[in-house]
Amino acid sequence: MTVLGIETSTAVCSVGLTNDSGLHAERFLVESHIHSEKLLTLVRGICEDQKITFSQIDGVAVSIGPGSFTGLRIGLSTAKGLCYACGKPLIAVQAFESVAEAVFVSYPQFVRVIVCVDAKQGDYYFGAYEKKNGTLCEFIPVQIGNLAAALSAFTEETMIVTDRIDEVKKISDKSGVIENILSYCRGDIIARIAIEKLKGGMKNAPENLEPMYLKDFVIRTHVKA
Repeated sequence: MTVLGIETSTAVCSVGLTNDSGLHAERFLVESHIHSEKLLTLVRGICEDQKITFSQIDGVAVSIGPGSFTGLRIGLSTAKGLCYACGKPLIAVQAFESVAEAVFVSYPQFVRVIVCVDAKQGDYYFGAYEKKNGTLCEFIPVQIGNLAAALSAFTEETMIVTDRIDEVKKISDKSGVIENILSYCRGDIIARIAIEKLKGGMKNAPENLEPMYLKDFVIRTHVKA
């Protein structure tokens, strides 16, 4: 089974291919506001690199958030378009679940991972995960709140991955590891998680799937003096 993964919830624009035979390939760019321009180019490039045609792909997986409003819309609309055009199943993966999995792949010695992303205006998206018998478990559900709430489970055996390292350091009195989230936003991990979901019969109806925003999108206009 081969799955294409798409991750656009942050400034990272990443696509990956994963299969049952050990393939883990990724192409990515780290730059804001380039997802709509570069995403399909990355998809085409990784398929050419691995000599895989779209007919050989068994499903398309996409990060549904939380994260960037624009990035999530672009990733999901692209994934839906590919699924409609090629008749492939769509699999939704929570962004923070895949980030935590990427951390555990790189650092299996850590017991817990907190994922924390700036949601603007003093709010943060956050969730916390641990590995139990090789299975990723969520012990703080993904939610929105202040930074103190996000760090409530931070210990010396915990890694925090965040896009606001300086802010976390300001209020944290613990000596756990703090790293930039961008290193763990990976399309191949999205695909890896999706393979197990697809094997279990889980897939999403494209027409009903919406991004996981958690926070209303507000348009503000400047009043001319």
